[in-house]
Amino acid sequence: MELRHLRYFVTIAEEQSFRRAAERLHVSQSPLSRQMKDLEEEMGVALFEPEGRGIKLTAAGKAFAERARGILASVDAAVDEAKGVAEGRLGTVVIGFETGTTFMGALLSLVAAFRKRAPRVGLQLVPMSSVEQWTALRQGTIAFGYGAYAPSDDTLVHLEMSRDRLGLLLSTDHRLARRKKIRLRDLDSERVLLQPRQLYPRLHADLITAARAQGVTLHVTAEVLDLEALLALVVIGDAVTFLTEKFWEPVLHTSLSWRPVEDLHIHLSEVVTWRAEDASVPVVRALIESAREVSPIAQSATKRASSSSTDERKRRDQRRTS
Repeated sequence: MELRHLRYFVTIAEEQSFRRAAERLHVSQSPLSRQMKDLEEEMGVALFEPEGRGIKLTAAGKAFAERARGILASVDAAVDEAKGVAEGRLGTVVIGFETGTTFMGALLSLVAAFRKRAPRVGLQLVPMSSVEQWTALRQGTIAFGYGAYAPSDDTLVHLEMSRDRLGLLLSTDHRLARRKKIRLRDLDSERVLLQPRQLYPRLHADLITAARAQGVTLHVTAEVLDLEALLALVVIGDAVTFLTEKFWEPVLHTSLSWRPVEDLHIHLSEVVTWRAEDASVPVVRALIESAREVSPIAQSATKRASSSSTDERKRRDQRRTS
């Protein structure tokens, strides 16, 4: 028994006529009648009986028709679901994100833009560092990453979403909070808290290198994973920490102050990352398009490219007319 037998049978049951069913199915009536006869012999029951010039279902035929409709509906739903997943309209996509980026930057805008493109796709956000994201992308356990660092792996592609200057976060009662200017040498005797080195290796390295270039040794007294705990320690004046200005804006804690450091020229970026081989996968492509839509950096690059292309066309037109 094949699916086409079920489709033929259900159509005949609805039309109550082999002739009308054959016309609707665009097949010849004789082969259709023969296939239904084969179906009855395979099942060992009569499915049809004559009624006037047409036919009607037997009791067994009615029971079988109800089941057949359910089977066909399930098959159609399964096919539609498979197509939806293949086209990026259905399924679930997993995004790894750096903790601390949820309520800042472009992550929420990215999710909102993706929701418009693929409203029926389930979205799962999993907190993980950039390094962990790269491993998860290679292993295929996530489809997209949102973090602070761009990978140096040729198998991974990234798009910069934002870039912001790193500065000093300290208590408003801290002695440095009243300074008009803060330099790295002012931190020589300060206790510094940072988030874990294994999560932010490049930030640690860049900070230490920048301080040493000014003859300063940063005293990193603790590495604190939980951001709320880190901020609490800064509030009570136990230490200072480094954050980007854009990150600081949503915190809005009256007991904390963000200050630029005159001779610290470190900018942190937020990037989205995906596997190069997945760029053509519909759901990943929708994420990439959503990221480009909401990224100010990507939008600026597109405008520059468009402007450059327009200028080049004008120059070519001028050369033709001259």
